[in-house]
Amino acid sequence: MTMTTTPSASDFTHGELTTLWNRAYEGYFVPVHFDEPLFARHLRRAVVDLTLSRVIAADGTACGISLAGRRGLRGYLAGFGIADTHRRRGLARQLIDAQVEAWSKAGLQRVFLEVIAQNPARTLYGQAGFDELRTLDVLEGSFEAQSTVTAKTLDHADLAAVHTACAAVSRPTWRRELPTVLDAIDNETAIALGVTRGAAVVAYVVIPPTGNTLPDAAAIDEAAAHGLLDALATTRPGIRWRLVDEPTGSPLFHAATARGATAVIRQIEMALTIHRPVNARPSP
Repeated sequence: MTMTTTPSASDFTHGELTTLWNRAYEGYFVPVHFDEPLFARHLRRAVVDLTLSRVIAADGTACGISLAGRRGLRGYLAGFGIADTHRRRGLARQLIDAQVEAWSKAGLQRVFLEVIAQNPARTLYGQAGFDELRTLDVLEGSFEAQSTVTAKTLDHADLAAVHTACAAVSRPTWRRELPTVLDAIDNETAIALGVTRGAAVVAYVVIPPTGNTLPDAAAIDEAAAHGLLDALATTRPGIRWRLVDEPTGSPLFHAATARGATAVIRQIEMALTIHRPVNARPSP
């Protein structure tokens, strides 16, 4: 009989966790290979609490990882997987159950995740109590300017204001919430550009210093989204941009797909509401 344990991820070094992450994501739908600096970046941007996160070990060998992001009483599954050598043994269910128990003891109220639509883990998360909320798309496309739009560089206050306005129209996922977006600006020299309508900023995009993956972009309506795409085309023409976690049917989704962007990956956003005993107290 296999003996399993689910210790805290804080019991392991970053090097050990990086190796375990790569084993857990071997053969995944998209490449997700990290070296230690990239793994540390992921922990920072996802606000991962290693004490809250869990590892599963079978007969003393670490073979699975669950990373738990945390903002107040909300949580986020920031990575989950079992090494290929140990799959199809029921270990994933043991690991997610241990993670849910850790969230509950910590007093979290709601936890979110995104899973690729065809990933079998979608069923596992449903069995663990996660409900499906909406679809999210990974959009890719290059754009030509259809009109002249002048974008302005946004400071933190301007970005926070337009981010809040856009979030009221289409709620961002965890990794596109304001703290994560600001992290890209403060720690990775990304820049935020805004499109105005009168005196108001009505759309924004965060552009990385290198590469084609946008940390975030949003608009309050479809007209503002088209203006944003014009500004993006003018700022860096010819690039095939990639935007992750775009809610299907958002203003930016409609504008981008109308101009040739395609959804290359579809994800499902899921959420777990944790019901705790009336007299239970969260752990410190």
